[in-house]
Amino acid sequence: MERDHDATPADGHAAGLRERRRQETQRELSDAALDLFEQHGVHGTTVDDIARRAGTSQRTFFRYFPSKEAAVFASADDSARVVGDAIAAVKAGASVVEGIERSWLTLLDRFDAHPDEHVRALRVRRLVGSEPSLLALALRNEAQEVDQLTDAAVDAAGAEADVLAARAAVSMMALVLRLTIDEWVRRAELNERASVRDIYLEMRRGLAAAGRQLEKSPTHLI
Repeated sequence: MERDHDATPADGHAAGLRERRRQETQRELSDAALDLFEQHGVHGTTVDDIARRAGTSQRTFFRYFPSKEAAVFASADDSARVVGDAIAAVKAGASVVEGIERSWLTLLDRFDAHPDEHVRALRVRRLVGSEPSLLALALRNEAQEVDQLTDAAVDAAGAEADVLAARAAVSMMALVLRLTIDEWVRRAELNERASVRDIYLEMRRGLAAAGRQLEKSPTHLI
């Protein structure tokens, strides 16, 4: 009788344990980087410092992050997953705005549902605002996501693609998300409890109103 080579429950359990341990190690390294950056600044912290604080090695560190600056962005996996989901939705026929929004709302809902992550998010935002190298990386990450989503929208549209319109739409959505997070941070710093999803919807209404204004002829500006 031919043996079944499908994965066994034990194989799945082992894979699940490996993934959980991978996530734990990634988070331990990220937390160590966050603590050290707050204490000594990015310039005053080395990869070896971070690895030692996390109880691991430089070699292990570089399996998870390409640089010490990247380590504080522990949510990079979530962001990559959201971008991947948005790209898949666009390729499946959704508009670029619909595909991005559907994926981002999932991420925002998850953030609202885990208030234990809010303090950490504020710490990261404060660091990004005070450390030029972290701000530069955050902006590069956003630009890369815009490029990926624009490419997906153009590919999905085929020969009729309007590259400029696609980039404008994606960049607009990225700006709305950034403004949403900025506003959530502003309210959180004032000890005002707020849903990041609700703030996003407020921003979205403002954007829609601005869009209606933009539809008017610009001749009066000449």
